[in-house]
Parts: sequence; C-alpha cells; structure tokens
Amino acid sequence: MNRTDFWPTPANWWAVQLIGFGLVLLALSAWVVGRAAANHKDEEKETTLTALPQEVRDGLDRAARTYSEPLTDTKWSGVEQLGGADDPLYRLRGKNGRGRTIEVELTVGGRVIEVEEFGVPLSEIPAAAFEGLKLRFPNANPDWVAAIYQAGNPHPVAYGFGGRGGVGGATESYVTADGRIFLN
Repeated sequence: MNRTDFWPTPANWWAVQLIGFGLVLLALSAWVVGRAAANHKDEEKETTLTALPQEVRDGLDRAARTYSEPLTDTKWSGVEQLGGADDPLYRLRGKNGRGRTIEVELTVGGRVIEVEEFGVPLSEIPAAAFEGLKLRFPNANPDWVAAIYQAGNPHPVAYGFGGRGGVGGATESYVTADGRIFLN
C-alpha cells in the first residue's frame, strides 16, 4: 500500500466533500442545541410578576407605599430569583417615572431588603455624602450614582458612587447619606 491509496481519486471526491459537509452540519447543530439549552436555563431563572409568591407581591406593594419617591410610576421589566433554594431572594428591575433604573430586592417572605435608584444626578446628592466621598477619595469624579433606600426610611440612607479606578479598573464606593460611614 502506498501513500496515494489514502487520498481520494477525482471520481470519489464528491463523497469526501459530502462527508465534510455532514461534519460541518453536525458541529453547527451541536452549537445551536447548546445555545438553546443555555438560553432555556437563563429563562428558567427569570420569573414574571404574576408568578411571584403572594408574600413577595405583598412586599412589593408595601415597598411602593414606603419608598414612594423612587418607586412612583415604576414599570417592571425583569424579575430574577437569587440565592439558594432554601432562602431565595427576588430582584426586580424596572424604570421609574423619572426614567431612572430601579432595583428592588425582597425575601421570599416579602421583606424589602433594599431599593436602589440608579442615574441620580450629583446635584441631588446631599452635600455631606459628597464631601464624605471627597474626603476619602479627593479626586473622585463618579460616572454613576445610586441612591440606596433601606430599613423603611423613605429617604436614601446611603449613596453608591462608581467609575473608573486609577489603574483603569472599575471601582465602587458607598457612603451613608450623612457622609460619615463608608460601606466598603
């Protein structure tokens, strides 16, 4: 047997092309099935508002009353279940009437952990909070600001500031509304 016995002849070259085409189709099919499975897994984590446990929906109603300033006219766009199966948390995302992104985290029992309002202009940040940030980070020039509502207080208890760090990486800093305590 010599080396040319392994190479196809012009007469059966079409068979080699057909086999190659079949392998490409097989690989493409495997990729499509894999992507569909990954997308399905992501969709399983997404939950609609109506599918939430009643306690969570009741908690969201209480949050709308307690935190009326950031939650007025909020249109919810996504619900995600977080955490393990024993004590899941729910994160709801949407846009409020001011056009700002809102995130609310609730326990399965309906307790509101936190409401965050993103896109808050620097002009709305209390002077004490911004001064506290500047004391710790004198060159701070945040790209984004979030107001954080907790513990039934209808006013922000803290602010999150984010931007690019000195070495090019993203950085976040959190300071209480009075500017005294840093949360990171």
